[in-house]
Amino acid sequence: MNEKADNVSNVGWLTLILVSLGVFILSIDISFLNVAITTLVHDLHTNFATIQDIIVVYVLVLASLTLLSGELQKVFGRKRTFLMGAVIYGIGTLIAALSINSTMLLLGWSILEGIGGAFMLVSASSIVVGSYSGERRAYALGIISSMSAGAAVLGPFIGGSLTTYFTWRYAFGLEFIIVLVILLFSRSILSFPKTLTWKDINIVGALNSAIGILLFVYGFIVLNNPTTQYLSPYLITAGIILLIIFYLNQRNRIKNGEHPLVDVRIFQDYRFDLGNMTRIIISLMSGGIIFIVPVFVQTVLGFSALTTGFLFAALAAPRFIMAYATGFLSKRFQPRYIISFGFLIALIGSIYLISTFSTHTTLLQMVLGMASIGFGVGIIFPSSSNLLFTDISRDKQPDASAVMNTLNNLSTSMGTAILGFILLMGTYNALSVLKLIGGITNAFYVIAIMLIIGIIISQFIPSYNKKLS
Repeated sequence: MNEKADNVSNVGWLTLILVSLGVFILSIDISFLNVAITTLVHDLHTNFATIQDIIVVYVLVLASLTLLSGELQKVFGRKRTFLMGAVIYGIGTLIAALSINSTMLLLGWSILEGIGGAFMLVSASSIVVGSYSGERRAYALGIISSMSAGAAVLGPFIGGSLTTYFTWRYAFGLEFIIVLVILLFSRSILSFPKTLTWKDINIVGALNSAIGILLFVYGFIVLNNPTTQYLSPYLITAGIILLIIFYLNQRNRIKNGEHPLVDVRIFQDYRFDLGNMTRIIISLMSGGIIFIVPVFVQTVLGFSALTTGFLFAALAAPRFIMAYATGFLSKRFQPRYIISFGFLIALIGSIYLISTFSTHTTLLQMVLGMASIGFGVGIIFPSSSNLLFTDISRDKQPDASAVMNTLNNLSTSMGTAILGFILLMGTYNALSVLKLIGGITNAFYVIAIMLIIGIIISQFIPSYNKKLS
């Protein structure tokens, strides 16, 4: 097959539909499984710490392979990379659906779906950008964003309903069917030329970044096991060293005129750095919430998976709504004030939840707190995206996007590991209601501190001049 894209004007909407379906299953993949944590522990005869590790590894695989996947699409072509990812992802969903123990779920969901998801994630947007132009491109990108945000709302309902009335395995089965649809109609996806050969790929940089990220986050994962906690500082230190080596390697390649895995000169951009800092805080918080809240509401309050789905919808729906208000806000207010306000709204929700945690916490109280946090996140995320791309030139936008996605996934996995550790600390042998209440309260104190730091960081965001504002 020739990797060629000559005329995008004749590309139909089936390409957008197929790519949107891929984005949809990637977006619901975490949200539908988190509402089933308690059921997973029971069905797979395991414990909460193991399920937490499985969740962390999934996001970790996504984070560690994002940069390399971006390069692979230049070698294989965008379409082939997307379809390779779909095949690997489909195999993973089948294994996950048939899991009889936590090891099978780890292999199918965390590893195979993580690898396939990384391939699909990096190529989805580039396929859309290359397949459409002008107003059609803007419309297509809007659909992709809406599909991702909408999936975050629907995911908890899908997972909660299937877990409550049938089985969580059907959720993976649904993803498998969607993958089959993508592959069946894949001929409609436009092909694109390869821009790199294997010898052009920075293998050393790819290994340094992937292994560095893996070791760094795994250092936080081992905190959950009393027998391996002593390894944590060594793993984290090793990961940091490898990431420093990665940065220096990329800088030297640029200096010598060689192709880098990432153009690290983008870190010299002040707005890019601050935008990423705000997103890291939100991703850390979000990654922790998607694990600790289901454990608390299902174990302490006795809520069902479907009710947990309503709670996550309360978190996701405001973010979906605010995605459409970003343009209105950005035209009237400086990003410093928008992002600060978002952190403040999320902080109010966190403090409110801290005041309500007990064995008598009501569903309404949880919904109000989660919705407040959701509105804050919905305000911050799109505004921070606009901020970090403000001064990035067009030729460096792919590198900036790859770094942004990598940091998001890395922070999400770290948030799950760190806040999950705080929640489960002291419950290694048996779950205690009082300890879980204390654990989630402490976890939200940490979240509140992170949000305060976010407010402080946002004060350093420079203002746009009047023409830009």
